[in-house]
Amino acid sequence: MNFIKTILISFYLFSMLLSQDIRYIDEVFDNINITEDVVYGNAPDLPFWFWFEWNTEDIDLTMDIYEPAGDTISNRPVIIFAHTGAFFSGHNELDDVVSLATSAAKRGYTAVNINYRLGLNVLSTYSGERAVYRATQDGSAAIRFLREYSDIYNLDPNSIFMWGTSAGAFVGLHLSYLDEEDRPEATYGSGDDPDLGCYVCEGNNYDHSPKPNALVSCWGAIGSLDWIDENDSIPAIMFHGSLDPIVPINSGFPFTIDIALPIVYGSNLIHERLEEMGIHNELHAEDGLLHEYWGTVNGNWFGGPNEYFDQIQNEAYAFLYNYLPNNNTNTTGDINLDGIVNVLDVITLVSSILNSEGFNAINDINNDDSIDILDVIQLVNLILNF
Repeated sequence: MNFIKTILISFYLFSMLLSQDIRYIDEVFDNINITEDVVYGNAPDLPFWFWFEWNTEDIDLTMDIYEPAGDTISNRPVIIFAHTGAFFSGHNELDDVVSLATSAAKRGYTAVNINYRLGLNVLSTYSGERAVYRATQDGSAAIRFLREYSDIYNLDPNSIFMWGTSAGAFVGLHLSYLDEEDRPEATYGSGDDPDLGCYVCEGNNYDHSPKPNALVSCWGAIGSLDWIDENDSIPAIMFHGSLDPIVPINSGFPFTIDIALPIVYGSNLIHERLEEMGIHNELHAEDGLLHEYWGTVNGNWFGGPNEYFDQIQNEAYAFLYNYLPNNNTNTTGDINLDGIVNVLDVITLVSSILNSEGFNAINDINNDDSIDILDVIQLVNLILNF
C-alpha cells in the first residue's frame, strides 16, 4: 500500500511540477539585494582624449552585485553582464544591463554588472584593438576576483557565465577565445605607449582561470576567427540582427563605414567557426532587425523593452541551464543508482522523504544541505532537460 501511495504521489508531483516555476529559468524570487561599487581591481585608465596613451591614471574597477533576497543556497551560479557603448561610453547602470541583472537575480543567480575601462579613437585601428584588449583584461580580472572570493559572496566558482551586449559582447567573445599567443600587435605598444601586458596581467593578481564557463553574446563580434581553435571549449549562444549596421552579422567594419577601425567577424561567422571546432553553440539571427533590437539605443530603453527582450532572456537562460553543475551529467540525480535518471528516481526520492530516512548527500539534488520538495523539483528539472 505504501508503495502504491509513493508512486501516486510521485506521479502527481511530477505532473504538478511541470507547470511550476523553475529556478534559473523563471523568476522565483520577488526581491533582490544590490551591493554597489565593489572594487574588483585597479588598472591604468586613459583620459577623455585618447589620441595617445602614455598619460594614464590608475583607477579602481568596480562592479555591482545583485543577489536574490532571502536565498539560502551558498554556491550560486553567476552571470557577469558587460554593457554596451562602443568602448568610449557606457557604464554598469544602463537600462538594459540593470534590467538583465535584476531578472537574473530573481531567477536565483548572483548577477554582476561590471564597469570596464573605456578609451577609443574611432579613427585608429591601433586604438580600437587596444580598447577591446583592455576591456578583455578587465573581464578577466572580474572573473578571477569572483573565483577568489567565491566563499564570501556565496558563489559557485565553476559556474561563472558572461553575458555581453554590443561592446560587452566583444569582451565576452575575446575573453572566451583569445589566448596569450593571439594578442594583436597593437597591444604591445608603440612609441611612448605602454605594453598592455598579458590578459591576466592587469586588474588584480588572483591566480584563477579567466575564462567564463559559458557565454551569451548579443550583437557581438571578434577580431579574428582563427582565435577560435581546438584548444577552446566555451559554449556560446548568440543573438544578432541580420541588418545590424553597427556590428556586422558576417564581417566588415564597425559602424559600417568606419574603415579606420579593424574588420570584425560577427555572430554568423563565429557560429560557423564554432561548429567547425565542435564547440556547442546556438545562433539566433533575426531577419531584418538592426542593432540592439530588444528596444534600447546605446543601452537605454527607447520604446522598449519589447517582446524580443523577453524572448532573448528565455532562450539564453534555457541555454545556460544546461551548463549548471547539476544539469551537465546524467549521473547527478541517479537516486536509485541504476545508471539512468528518470521517474523511478523521483519515486525513490519521494519515498525517502515520506519515510524520513534522514540526510543522504545523493538525495540533496540542489545542494542546500536538506532533503525536501525542492530536491524533487530540481530532480524533475533534470529529467526534463536530459
